[in-house]
Amino acid sequence: MKIDNKKTGLILTLIILASLAMSVFFISGKQGYHEDELLTYNLANSSKQLEVNGGWNQPEDFNEYLSVSDNHRFDYAQVYQNQIIDASHPPFYYALVHTVCSFFPGQFSRWFAFAINALTMTGALILLFKIGKKVSGNNLYALIGTAAYALSIACITTTIYLRMYSTLTFFVLAFVYMTISMYEKKNEVRLKDCLITLLIVVLGTLTQYYFILFAGLTGLVFLVLKIKERCIKDLVKYIIFCVLGALIALCIYPYIISNVLGGNRGLGSMEFNISFETAVTYIIYKLCTYIQVLAKDLFLGQIWLFVICAVGALGFGVLFRFIKKKKLNRKAMFVVIPSLVYFIAISLVSPFNSDRYVMASLPFIAMIFTFAYIKVFELIKIEKLRLVLPALILVGSVVAFCTVQPYYTYGKTNLYQPKTDNCIFVGTAMLEWNKCIDKLAQYDNAMIVQTASMSPSLSDELEEFAAKRRIVSNGTISEMAKGYMNNGSEKKLTDSMSAVTDDEKLKNMDDVTVYISRLADNQKTIDFITQNTKFKNYELIQADYSFDDFYNWYDYFVETESYCNVYRFY
Repeated sequence: MKIDNKKTGLILTLIILASLAMSVFFISGKQGYHEDELLTYNLANSSKQLEVNGGWNQPEDFNEYLSVSDNHRFDYAQVYQNQIIDASHPPFYYALVHTVCSFFPGQFSRWFAFAINALTMTGALILLFKIGKKVSGNNLYALIGTAAYALSIACITTTIYLRMYSTLTFFVLAFVYMTISMYEKKNEVRLKDCLITLLIVVLGTLTQYYFILFAGLTGLVFLVLKIKERCIKDLVKYIIFCVLGALIALCIYPYIISNVLGGNRGLGSMEFNISFETAVTYIIYKLCTYIQVLAKDLFLGQIWLFVICAVGALGFGVLFRFIKKKKLNRKAMFVVIPSLVYFIAISLVSPFNSDRYVMASLPFIAMIFTFAYIKVFELIKIEKLRLVLPALILVGSVVAFCTVQPYYTYGKTNLYQPKTDNCIFVGTAMLEWNKCIDKLAQYDNAMIVQTASMSPSLSDELEEFAAKRRIVSNGTISEMAKGYMNNGSEKKLTDSMSAVTDDEKLKNMDDVTVYISRLADNQKTIDFITQNTKFKNYELIQADYSFDDFYNWYDYFVETESYCNVYRFY
């Protein structure tokens, strides 16, 4: 069945609108923020520092921390400087967020960053369709492949997560599209194509460093195919402009090298030894975790469904390749090889196990599975029966949205109804208060203090968590966690708890809400407050969640709905 270009454009528009409508629905109900989402606004907008060692912060302080001030609108030098200090990511995405926020000085809203995500995801879906059409040569097939991703939890999660990953996905798709376009031209690549590719490389590299890996894998496929086809002129142009784009990005932001090699995470300064047995079992755990992520994002949250679909696709691939002697379309290699290698590589090397690191590969993976089963359904001679596949995708999407909760929506907490007028946040050197800014901003006054007393049970809990997942840790999992939580040798434990006993404002309060972070020693903190202040009684407002509520230990620590035991002291 073929569809003309006019109908194709209409259907693609409806698919994109449906996807964006679901994203708006989920972000409207979003309660709370991921730690990094709040950092998005701070790093894009402000140089404001909060009182974190015993001073008081008012709502306007938190607002200044997250929003653009009147005298710093369109201040890209500040954006640039913030990224140098943070030393984790390049500045382009933050510049986009700052641009939007500059039109609304003094305001903080989820819709500012979401607007960028919605725009880049729209572009990404258009590019995914164009890539699908180039690979399949069929409008209908490209639409089905696009819908499989656009109407998935993967797409919605990427769109509502207020970070740079939707923008990264756009540039990855743009780079793959341009690479396929240049591949189609046999020694006839135009300067215009080269300049567009150069721009994509510059902006992609300045958006997120994982772009370099995906672009490198895509370029490797291009290199092999062009050498095989002896189109050396195209290859030389491609390499020159890609390398030139990378060099321009490096000139604009020379901190790329130091960020990639180390950054502020301190991972390079960790000192621990991992046995071969631990390494193997940990790798297996990481791969299984990412399979779990993939199942949630694209297969209704059911691992068995992913396994069946994967085995079926692989089996039919063997059938077509070795029995029917049909080779894989060379243009399809730009979709299959980079995305699968990227997904596996990120699964193994990502510092934490999280869906956000593989988001850029998920549009291609959705299309790979879709096109695999399209080939299967082509064996059916009755054309109407071929519509079963798009029908299954539509039904699957409806079921997914009804049964699977996208990441980054939250919605469990009762902390947005403060029980007192003032609060204290007790954290550690990991600066956990940054995860709760939107909650702390609800109080008339919020004191942030740090304790040097870490949770005495944390190591045992981490080891138990690892053991349940069959990791032979020999104590190294807790050492890895400790190395991250203390940020290697760069972070020092500090103690400003004395502020709780000396503060005059606190002495005049009848009650106060106290957040005690997951990393802090909960009981020791309670004892300190009851023994050294007027507050001798306390009641639990909300208990921290358990490890079992989360699919890996890192996201347990950064989820805004977990992480703290919250009490009312009186």
